[in-house]
Amino acid sequence: MGFDAMAPGTLAGLRVLEVSRTIAGAYAGRLFADAGATVVMAEPADGHPLRERANRGDGDAPLFGFLAAGKASTVREWTDLAADADVVIVESADIPDIALLERLAERIVVVAVTPWGLRGPWSGSGRPWTEFTLQAEAGSLSNRGDPASYPLALGGSEHLWVAGSFAASAALAAATGTGGELIDLSLLEVTTYAATMFTDVQASVSGATPDPIAQRRRLTPSVEPAANGWVGFNLASAQNLEDFLVLIERPEWLDDEEIRSYEGRYRRAEEFSAAVHAWTTRHTVAEIVEQAAAFRIPCSPVHNAATILDDPQVTAREFYVPDASDRFRHPAVPFLFGGVRPPSARAVPEPGGRQGFGPRTDKVRETEAVGESLPLAGLRVIEFTNWWVGPLVGTALGSLGADVIKIESVRRVDGSRMLGGLVARDPRWWEASWVHLGANHNKRVVTLDLTQPEGRELVERLVADADVLLENYSARVLDNAGLDWDAVKALNPQVVMLRMPAFGLTGPRREMVGYAQTVEQYSGMCWRTGYPDGPPLNPSGPADPMGGSNAMFALLAALRERKRTGQGMLVEAPLVEAALTMAAEQVIEWTATGTILGRDGNHVRGHAPQGVYAGAGEEQWLALSVVTDEQWQALVSLTGIQGWSDPSLASPEGRWAQRYRLDEDLRAWTAGRDVPATVDDLVTVGVPAAHVVDQRFVHDHPQIAARGYFEDVDHPVVGRIPIPVLPYRFGRIERWSRLPPPTVGQHNREVLEKELGLSAQRIDDLAARQIIGDRPAGL
Repeated sequence: MGFDAMAPGTLAGLRVLEVSRTIAGAYAGRLFADAGATVVMAEPADGHPLRERANRGDGDAPLFGFLAAGKASTVREWTDLAADADVVIVESADIPDIALLERLAERIVVVAVTPWGLRGPWSGSGRPWTEFTLQAEAGSLSNRGDPASYPLALGGSEHLWVAGSFAASAALAAATGTGGELIDLSLLEVTTYAATMFTDVQASVSGATPDPIAQRRRLTPSVEPAANGWVGFNLASAQNLEDFLVLIERPEWLDDEEIRSYEGRYRRAEEFSAAVHAWTTRHTVAEIVEQAAAFRIPCSPVHNAATILDDPQVTAREFYVPDASDRFRHPAVPFLFGGVRPPSARAVPEPGGRQGFGPRTDKVRETEAVGESLPLAGLRVIEFTNWWVGPLVGTALGSLGADVIKIESVRRVDGSRMLGGLVARDPRWWEASWVHLGANHNKRVVTLDLTQPEGRELVERLVADADVLLENYSARVLDNAGLDWDAVKALNPQVVMLRMPAFGLTGPRREMVGYAQTVEQYSGMCWRTGYPDGPPLNPSGPADPMGGSNAMFALLAALRERKRTGQGMLVEAPLVEAALTMAAEQVIEWTATGTILGRDGNHVRGHAPQGVYAGAGEEQWLALSVVTDEQWQALVSLTGIQGWSDPSLASPEGRWAQRYRLDEDLRAWTAGRDVPATVDDLVTVGVPAAHVVDQRFVHDHPQIAARGYFEDVDHPVVGRIPIPVLPYRFGRIERWSRLPPPTVGQHNREVLEKELGLSAQRIDDLAARQIIGDRPAGL
């Protein structure tokens, strides 16, 4: 089937030119293809870098086959084709021609994906980097691992997947408006956003001093051994903890204040873990998950590539499908429109099989002059969300111009608010949570109790006037409240409802409670993160931003379809399916070759030496990553380490085989050295190296600070603090944050009186009966 003749999807008629080099650009293009756009991939004459099947030489790499499916390929110069596209994704290891990008962006949407961004002191510097050294610069490594050992990177390429997802959603948002836009996406900023869990905000709120202390410590409980494998827990509330203590048959700890606190459990980690393991090792994974589910405790099997394929949820939802050539299995599209999943088993193009886009059959993009308004101005969003993944979508929509009204109730505020007591002694401590502050700017908040008829009636009035209803509760919450899709559609046939339950709206795990850690455990992401021969560890971060940006893309595609048809739509974007997509390489490799990708510390095949090595001073770590023979020779010359002239180390394969020896040599060489000075020496000779940044103070990084990635906001409780914003910049938008993170019920009167027309007396009456309020019930 020709690409212009493909069955129409929500983005049918949209033309995307992809100039990718890594997973980031390729996944951005894949998302557009999944939603029905025509995607032409401009490859180098010798083929896309991801085509090479490393160390096997028998055709395209299976991962490339997944990323490239459904696209066309050309070897023509991409600049010759850009004028025929609606969206151009340009991924480069350095800075492309900015003047050219700006000219193109006068009419079309251009996304530049670069390591440092288009502007800033490191941009265009030629500074050597790898994904590993980016993690070090972004603060991703400093908080992961054992405090008695070295910092750990993520085991996969999670940040590149997240970057691709953000690139696609940013581009589609810009394409919603008129005219063009230049979007500057920094991999450094994406990595900071995806893997630091707003720790920088936490440090700002608590007044932390930059003393060099180990930030690495294991969540307790987290991934634990079972009788026949590993199981993962995530205690997101005080109720979860109480139920967990009953589950593991230690009810006497319900009255132990130390065990009931985060810090107390860390202080007694050995005792606590022994009690947990004494119970978990007596039970199978299935038994533990079933018993935890009865308590509504977030709990999951810790899968690898082989075990996930037989999990009843993915089999019931038919999530893993054969590729078009039947060589391997891969994830299906991680979102559904109107209950239907877009097709994913599409052919992989041969290099250079396409000359261009061909003639247009319709006109899908206006070309008049760029306006001053934000691309989503005029969009009205009602948001029912919790923690990070759902609020991320609302914040992104609000940043891009939508009017976002978040609904909480005094009986059920956003769970992330309950972390505030760990960092603030203010009487309104629930307003000081670093997760809530980081994930919820650019929106308004009202409190309405859905369980009360008057609260329900006011919610229905808001929904009836909305363009979007956004929610990420467990699947039963809105259903039980009478706000399932059928009810919402009856209230407002034109609304697009985005639902983001952890495990989806169907399947045997539909009712399972799940957060980012839960789906990281379930998806296989934990399986690849950890020390050699050590237990799986939680990546602690990327699942939520991946889930949020994927869902954002699906929502924007549905809104584009609504513009064409005038009809609303149900969009389903489960958190776990975005995580499974991010872990796609594991199942792809297992089904293609029979190889289980596991944990090996900071080692990645093809990169050797690669690791983190201690220098002079407490918690001073040097991250280093060698990919090419030229980098290796530069490292050999600079270090003068005896024995490195050995011919067996002259090739990448030889260095990989001796990677543990190279680590020992580098540990001895870096010991006692000044880390920043040594990094400068290495970078000067072309070796990718970085000082491992303390994620509490990543806003001080010279490149991040110069680009203004953290924006100062004034908050009524915590004062003036820096918060991370969207990890990309639009050329014509100077600042993302316009509204600070809202306090509980902050906009009750503004919305209820001025927009719904309620009298002041009625609002006072609603407050007296706690149908609305400005503080959590009981506090």
